[in-house]
Amino acid sequence: SEKNKYGVDPRSGGNIKKTSDIFFNTNKVKFDVIFIDGLHEYEQCQKDCLNSMKQLNEGGIIFFHDFLPRSFFEEQKVPRKQSPWTGDVWKVAVELANSKNIEFKIINIDHGIGVLKLKKNFSYQKIDKLRTQDFKNYLEYKKNLPIITSEQGLDFIMEQ
Repeated sequence: SEKNKYGVDPRSGGNIKKTSDIFFNTNKVKFDVIFIDGLHEYEQCQKDCLNSMKQLNEGGIIFFHDFLPRSFFEEQKVPRKQSPWTGDVWKVAVELANSKNIEFKIINIDHGIGVLKLKKNFSYQKIDKLRTQDFKNYLEYKKNLPIITSEQGLDFIMEQ
């Protein structure tokens, strides 16, 4: 039922017309599934991730969109050069890949679907130098990201 579904978007789409920051500051509900696909900007995606981690039920899962840009033009932050556009949210994927007590994979479909499961005593690893890094850096980081196929992704999602 829609009673237990929230789509947060200040402009179009969703059933809650707020920014994610305002939503998380006032929300008291815990979730089993959260999907993050916001402004396509690293800092906002990081905030949405950290807020989501606090409001996820035990055994819950967080999905992310746009973790695998295919070109400089897809990744370019400002100005947006083309559609499709992923922005620089790949930086959150790098931080998650280096975080503690989490299970994290990126399914190699639709610009990269990140899948996050939290364990007890999880800890998000912020990496300050990412703030100024770009697509060339991403290509190096990508070599060590936990990228899996769609079949492996389905298995990972279904694992308890």
